[in-house]
Amino acid sequence: MGTSTANVVEILALLILLQSVSSFCNGDNFNGSCIKTEREALVKFKSSLLNNSNSLPSWVGDDCCRWDGVTCDDINGHVVELVLSWASIMGNISLHLGNLSNLQYLDLSMKPSLAIHSLHFPSSLKYLNLSYVLLDKCDNWLQSINMLPSLLELDLWNCELSIIADVSHVNFTSLEVLNLGWNNFHSTIPRWLYNITKLQNLVLHSGPFRGSLSTDISNLKSLASLDADFNSLEGNIPNTLNRLCNLIELYLGYNKFSGEISGTFGNSSGCIKNSLENLYLLNNSFSGSIPDNLGQFKRLKFLSLSKNSFWGSIPVSIGQLYNLETLNFSKNSLHGKVSELHLLNLRSLIELSMGGNSLVFDIDPEWIPPFQLSSIDLSSCEVGPSFPQWLRTQKSIRFLEMSNASISDNIPDWFENISSNIVSLDLSYNQLFGTLPTFRKLNITYANEYRIILLKSNQFDGFLTCSHFDATILDISNNLLHGQIPQNLSEMMPSLQLLSLSNNYLNGTVPATLCRSGSLQILDLSNNHLSGRIPSCWGNLPSLTVIDFSSNMLSGDVPMSLGSQESLVSLHLQNNTLQGKIPMSLRNLESLETLDFSMNAFDGFIPSWIGESLSSLKVLSIHSNKFEGEIPLQLCYLASLRILNLANNMMTGTIPNCFGNFTAIAMHEQKGHWDYYTKYEPFAFVTASYGENVQVYVKGIELEYTRTLRFLYSIDLSGNNFVGEIPQELMNLSGLQILNLSTNKLDGHIPWNIGKLSSLESLDLSENELSGSIPFSISDLNFLSHLNLSLNHLSGRIPKGNQLQTLDDKSIYIGNDGLCGPPLNNCSDDADELPKGHEKGGTRRKDDSEIVWFYGGMGMGFAAGFVGVCSILYFNDSRRCAWFGLVDRVYNKLWVTIAIKANQVKRKFLRNKLEGNA
Repeated sequence: MGTSTANVVEILALLILLQSVSSFCNGDNFNGSCIKTEREALVKFKSSLLNNSNSLPSWVGDDCCRWDGVTCDDINGHVVELVLSWASIMGNISLHLGNLSNLQYLDLSMKPSLAIHSLHFPSSLKYLNLSYVLLDKCDNWLQSINMLPSLLELDLWNCELSIIADVSHVNFTSLEVLNLGWNNFHSTIPRWLYNITKLQNLVLHSGPFRGSLSTDISNLKSLASLDADFNSLEGNIPNTLNRLCNLIELYLGYNKFSGEISGTFGNSSGCIKNSLENLYLLNNSFSGSIPDNLGQFKRLKFLSLSKNSFWGSIPVSIGQLYNLETLNFSKNSLHGKVSELHLLNLRSLIELSMGGNSLVFDIDPEWIPPFQLSSIDLSSCEVGPSFPQWLRTQKSIRFLEMSNASISDNIPDWFENISSNIVSLDLSYNQLFGTLPTFRKLNITYANEYRIILLKSNQFDGFLTCSHFDATILDISNNLLHGQIPQNLSEMMPSLQLLSLSNNYLNGTVPATLCRSGSLQILDLSNNHLSGRIPSCWGNLPSLTVIDFSSNMLSGDVPMSLGSQESLVSLHLQNNTLQGKIPMSLRNLESLETLDFSMNAFDGFIPSWIGESLSSLKVLSIHSNKFEGEIPLQLCYLASLRILNLANNMMTGTIPNCFGNFTAIAMHEQKGHWDYYTKYEPFAFVTASYGENVQVYVKGIELEYTRTLRFLYSIDLSGNNFVGEIPQELMNLSGLQILNLSTNKLDGHIPWNIGKLSSLESLDLSENELSGSIPFSISDLNFLSHLNLSLNHLSGRIPKGNQLQTLDDKSIYIGNDGLCGPPLNNCSDDADELPKGHEKGGTRRKDDSEIVWFYGGMGMGFAAGFVGVCSILYFNDSRRCAWFGLVDRVYNKLWVTIAIKANQVKRKFLRNKLEGNA
């Protein structure tokens, strides 16, 4: 026993001696503090940073092992970990940490203000995280990492890398985790990557990489997770992928893959079916049928094949995936029936998404599903005509979308029992009838979430009561509702953000209590029978973006308080009986893009401040009112304007030359969108929005533009008393599609270069006093489909060619007596093909006026001379006798001369006739 104890003591003494000798040989004199050379390396690193005195305040003193982010080995004092993800460091540096010879763990992540242009690491490094560090100038990053044979994990997410050159030999073969996502590679996947055979987790998300996925992917035998979402990878998925027996997660969504997937996932011999749990192939161009034996992938939990071109029916084997939690086949070209067999054993299913297909759900009303779904999307499938009875068993539904599902039924009473968890419901575009469903208060678990209820475009009737809903987003537009809007609406729905009750039969007044809906962003009450005055209480709705009260029977003035809604983007009051003047307070609406006051009884002058203050305006429509006076020149400041409609007022004056300053029309700008969404992040497949709309007269027909509104450019000044010539500057608006100047008093010529309006589709200059010929350049309008030049004073030959050949209706040119050529009468030989003054360089209006003055002056001179001669003859007898004597002598002489010549011709004719008979 004593001998053993002595041996132990000797061994311990020897270990202490060896440690002392090691420290002495290293020359670092380790006495509980860090190694001197390693401290110097850390100090040098700190000094290279910007604002280094404040970025790492604890890095002072001799013992670097006590510095924040630094971890040392307990035995020998070497720095083994450097974690600075928490620190606010920045700068443009060379990262040379070779002196930290025992460093194993380095984390400089989350440093977007740190740029590294050169790298050098100790070969001991096992973990390296440089995510969100700028390495775009670091050309040697791959060579530096290739010198780390012990490296296990490498994270270069979002480093703005662009160079990923090939290497002849890969040294970091121990690598298990590699993240190259969210960079700027724009290259094919490097071949060396397929040689890292120990790789378990590979992230190539948003590389972005192009080209194909190599068949060499099968070399990565240990691979458990592959994320290559959001790239430009194309071609087929290699069949060799099914040899990856350890693969658990496969994310290939949002690429350009094509072809069938049966070779990879339909091969029964592949071992991938025994391991795969997550399969995401959404948003590609895959086609063909869904493999029949997909039901063999028993471990599958998440399966998403949405947004592809799969066709055919859904295999019944899908119903055997008892571990499946998410099944998403939406937005393909699938058809056929879905029965209970397809869902039979999906006991773990939480999300079912089949929307956007031509599937027919043929499920027994008495069937009780084995699952409790949280999310259901059956939109555009044939679910009806009856409301699906199996839903009554689903007590956990949070998201339910069955829009356009061919349901023609009333909503059953039991629906209220499952409504307390529903935060998003879309039953739009069906034929649902009866009274509106009643919703229970949202479950306390989801009390802080938004509730979306979309029931638009059905046949619901009856009254609207607040007991029906507890919603943030409520759209019941395009139904058959009647009665009044509840006065306590804002109290019952205090978090209301969007309210759309348009296209119903609601009457009464606009509730003033809506002014207390502090969260309201979109308010659409258009196309009802509302009457009375617009409430004057606006001012406490800081988020209000859209007001649409159009097509009602509202009267009175526009309230001044509307001018306090500074977030307002769209204001529609058209087609009411409003009157008075446009209130000056609206000049505060600097974000306004659409102002539509048309078809009312507004009067006075168009305010100049519209052009001065509403610089964001894209649509200005005030047609069919009683405005008078001239067009304010300040409207020319509206560089973003795309649609201007001043038609059918009592305005006078000329068309401003500066209308050529409408930059958006001239440049054909199509920036932005005009669908206004509520300002929250959609948490389901349902979003709620207000689609901007404007009525425009095209080809004599009133059309409503909605989704295509952002592509429309139109000017309509018809039905006024404008005079003068058509401004030459209008010809600069090359993006203009509709130009209507009809029913005015415009004169002069049609601009010779009207062909510059290359996008013009509809041109109406009828019922004016235009003269001259039709410019030949009008034949250059290749998109012109409607033309009306009738009831003017045009003359000359009608131009031919191109699109004009299809416009052969005589009514286009009727009322211009001087015009000729098809489709009117043929022209005489001396009719000018192109009258002078219209060849090029302008309309020659100055020359024409000089000709008019010349002939006018000559006529007046002749008349004055004639009157003068007659006056002399009348008052002077001797001159009168002499004059008429002269006239008699000239007449007698002419008569005698003519008689002699006639007699000579007669004799010659008789002589020739006698000689012919002889």
